[in-house]
Amino acid sequence: MSTEKQLKWKISDILGCQVYDQNGSVLGNLADVLTTGNNDIWVIKNNTEELLLPALKTVVVEVNILSKKIFVKLPQGYESIYGNKIPSDICLDYFGWTVYED
Repeated sequence: MSTEKQLKWKISDILGCQVYDQNGSVLGNLADVLTTGNNDIWVIKNNTEELLLPALKTVVVEVNILSKKIFVKLPQGYESIYGNKIPSDICLDYFGWTVYED
């Protein structure tokens, strides 16, 4: 039996999963996946805020599709560079597109 973790999944499998940080705190639910040239960016939303997180092997610790839970380890210095979360009042949703106001 292989002990290798599954590193690939369909976006539709992980949308809606609850995301936890390395301290066990709930960050929110995975609301969207932004595809880029190098790696995906996960959009994690809760009732008041939005967090953008790179979907890297060093960040994503575990994805449990059956229990709809994702465990991540925030990169060192993440909060000091990026801040904790983006207030949702500057994010607008237009027909499935997220727009950020200046």
